[in-house]
Amino acid sequence: MNVVNNSIGVIIPAAGMGRRMKSYGPKSLIKIGNSTIIKNQINLLQTYFSPTTIVLVCGFKATVLMNETPDHILKVENERYEHTNVVRSIGIGLRVMGACPQIIIVYGDLVFNSATLKDIKLTESSIIVTDSEMGEGEVGCIINKKQKLTNLMYDLPNKWGQIAVFVGKELELLKQLCWDEKNYTKFGFEIINQIINKGGNFQCIQNPNIKIVDIDSSKDIQKAKEILL
Repeated sequence: MNVVNNSIGVIIPAAGMGRRMKSYGPKSLIKIGNSTIIKNQINLLQTYFSPTTIVLVCGFKATVLMNETPDHILKVENERYEHTNVVRSIGIGLRVMGACPQIIIVYGDLVFNSATLKDIKLTESSIIVTDSEMGEGEVGCIINKKQKLTNLMYDLPNKWGQIAVFVGKELELLKQLCWDEKNYTKFGFEIINQIINKGGNFQCIQNPNIKIVDIDSSKDIQKAKEILL
């Protein structure tokens, strides 16, 4: 089921249980305004990037998530979601994409506005950086004077918006690392750090108009509604 074409590849890892939000089912299906998180994501991504091939990686209540999402996207299952982390889900998505030359990864529990995508250039690897709405416990960024990412770690004011672009060398390293079984239990930011340590480069995209909320609690749902107003 490989996708070999000139479309822009988008991988949405959405396999996790989201233990703090478990009563809602898959977090991607939480309703924000008149739509769901995942449908808001798809609409914005297809508005700014075309043609787009979207791969949704499901896990927790996979059948529900697959049934409640648009038929035109590709859907696969990380059946080991309870014992692995987002890296395995990304690796599964990369297998489906095949030779796609540019990959955007968007975590499946994010609500973001249109400004979040406007400055993304698909000619270079990059990450979205924001200082608004993301929780204090989220991963932050160390950025050098050239606006390049040097490291991702906790307890920093500038937060990784959990959206990243991979092309060229960084994409090849992403595949190597996400297809290595010993990395299956790692977080995405750990893999990005490994890519940097192997000589990869990521431009940091910062814009005061960028608004992103990672839905981790019921309080975040209200923040998300305000973003989409």
